[in-house]
Amino acid sequence: MIVGDTDDLVGVVRAAHGWRAGTPLHDIRRSVPFVVLTRLGEVVEQGPAGVVEAEWQWLRQRTEEADRPNHTALIEAAYNEPRLRQLYPYTSHSVLNFSTTTGYPFSPNLVSLSAHGSRSNFRVWGRREVLGETATATEAVALAVAHLPADLGSAVAGRYEGQRP
Repeated sequence: MIVGDTDDLVGVVRAAHGWRAGTPLHDIRRSVPFVVLTRLGEVVEQGPAGVVEAEWQWLRQRTEEADRPNHTALIEAAYNEPRLRQLYPYTSHSVLNFSTTTGYPFSPNLVSLSAHGSRSNFRVWGRREVLGETATATEAVALAVAHLPADLGSAVAGRYEGQRP
């Protein structure tokens, strides 16, 4: 959430003390000159919805800059789907995943999406199996949403504390 570079050990202790005491990150930054808030540190105090939205925006920007049209289409289709947009998005090995928590370790994947170059352009994964392959990003997102639990809510703050399947 915060980073910095300094030779001032007293400042490091002041920042650590503020962190441990629950001081808002913006207040730590104001009181300790070398502290810089990370992109998530800038929004964490807005709650989980702010963190989720910031991560979506960062992911969309980063994907657009990478010049990978199928991957970009997949991210945009997922972002346009309200049930997926309420979850914390992250990628691993070019696979788009969704977490019900905003912190690492993330919750187990309910669904994952990938763009690839075989006969179908997009693949949808369940927890342990391929759910299907589709020709378009929109179809992949629809297939993923069809496999989400009906009672799935928005991502919550923090790390996943349950057992992994």
